[in-house]
Amino acid sequence: MLTHRTLRLVRADLAALGMPPAEYGQVNPERTQQIGAAIDYLGCDGLIAPSARWPCDNLMLFARRFSAENKLERRGIEEVAWVEWGRANGLIAS
Repeated sequence: MLTHRTLRLVRADLAALGMPPAEYGQVNPERTQQIGAAIDYLGCDGLIAPSARWPCDNLMLFARRFSAENKLERRGIEEVAWVEWGRANGLIAS
């Protein structure tokens, strides 16, 4: 399955949409949900946006834009040692 209208937002875009950078790492589902709803309204089938907590991007797919016949195609796989990763990132005490 491919997405056909996926929008990519960068942190500067989020600030312009009313999500101040200082607040982006906090839990603020109301504003982020409003942004997501607007993107869905525009007919996008996906959104790539910066993670609020990590230096990476997140991919969100709007499930109602896909039918049951669509199948996700895995392009790669990577195993993550979650406990070691959590310790290395200060989320789990040693």
